Amino acid sequence: MLDLFYSAIALESFLLSLAAVPLARRLGMRWGLVDRPGGRKIHTHPIARCGGLGVFAAFALCLVLDLALLRVEAVQRLIPAALAPYLPNVSYVAPKLGALFAGASLMMLTGLADDKYDLRPGLKLSLQILAALPLVFAGVTVKAFLPFPILGALLTIAWIVLLTNSFNFLDNMNGLSSGIAAIALINFYLIMRINEQFFMMAICAALVGALIGFLRYNFPRAHVFLGDSGSLFVGYMIAGISIMITYYDVGVPSRLPIIAPLLVLGVPLFDTISVIYIRWRNGAPLMQGDRNHFSHRLVALGFTPTQAVMLIWLLAIGVGIAAVNLRWLPTTGAIFTLVQAVAFFLIIYLLERTAQKKIGQ
Repeated sequence: MLDLFYSAIALESFLLSLAAVPLARRLGMRWGLVDRPGGRKIHTHPIARCGGLGVFAAFALCLVLDLALLRVEAVQRLIPAALAPYLPNVSYVAPKLGALFAGASLMMLTGLADDKYDLRPGLKLSLQILAALPLVFAGVTVKAFLPFPILGALLTIAWIVLLTNSFNFLDNMNGLSSGIAAIALINFYLIMRINEQFFMMAICAALVGALIGFLRYNFPRAHVFLGDSGSLFVGYMIAGISIMITYYDVGVPSRLPIIAPLLVLGVPLFDTISVIYIRWRNGAPLMQGDRNHFSHRLVALGFTPTQAVMLIWLLAIGVGIAAVNLRWLPTTGAIFTLVQAVAFFLIIYLLERTAQKKIGQ
């Protein structure tokens, strides 16, 4: 019953996204938020790059509608018994959820401005740091057994900036960034279900539904791109959600569950770190786009773009699902799980090295 309730939220957001994304596409064409062919682009005609505006609208409208419906007596009778006792706590979590939404909204607007005016990297970085501050002020910071609160605040800002840019970097093929985001959110949902974080589960369900609705128009053939408005918004949301999850409680066999987000988000993090390293090694600007991403290397090996994206989805599932069971495993079992995840990344590394030799890099 509980999962059906959250599935209904995801379905609601999915349907809203099916309606909102085409509208966002039309607005993007009207406002000149268009990705034109040429250079590294493989599409042959202009495509609107503000699909993220539709994702944002569907997600936000879903939450607003659901909060309104909670006041309806007939709807209250449909709420699962396990969830009903927690509804009075909405006012307690509201400041943290409000901080998350405020920062995510700033990132969405930053992305829209970047899609239109091509903002300077320094300005984008400053706005990303600014967007992280509401979470810090609301007390949403990385704990991870750190001795001083200031370290948690600084690590939170760094994590927000890293993940926001990771999903922005990952948005280089149809369905890649949005698909990886949906997979990560499903894994986070499973972790939160174990911890009974019911409000955050609703956030995940709504965002997953909006992303899957967007994929209808973006994969395998793109009618609209996610754009910076979408990739920055989604990256920020996932970074914030990952911080707000409880991974460790008294009685858990080991402390290793705190590294769960590194596994769930391993693929985008690995892609970002490896791409930045390659750019640094080649003396190229770190924030300038290129074809050094893992997806591009798979295409160089002979994969079609669709095959490359689906393979990376599978890798994200294989690595991320390992994080779900960390809470129950003793230290030895958790270490074996980490070794398994490292093996996946070694596969990625070997594929990349083979591709580098093939294309002569």
